[in-house]
Amino acid sequence: MVFDITSQGKKAMVVGDLLHSRVQVERPEWTAGVDTDKEASQKNRKMILDRAESENIVIAAGHFHPDDHIGKVITGRKRFWQVISL
Repeated sequence: MVFDITSQGKKAMVVGDLLHSRVQVERPEWTAGVDTDKEASQKNRKMILDRAESENIVIAAGHFHPDDHIGKVITGRKRFWQVISL
């Protein structure tokens, strides 16, 4: 489940179980053992990451380390996670 948040023209989303590791930002096709429908998990993860990147959305990823669970999806030569310090 993903929760979208919009305030003062800025967007954020809480991604719940969509992301279990930062490596999944780079490799959305990698699944976790708890992904019961791996194909749907991969498809949804890619869709949400594409949207987050294109719309410059801040993501709260609860399964990431507490020091880096808030960030953005950035693309250079490859897609990666950019931590945002609050």
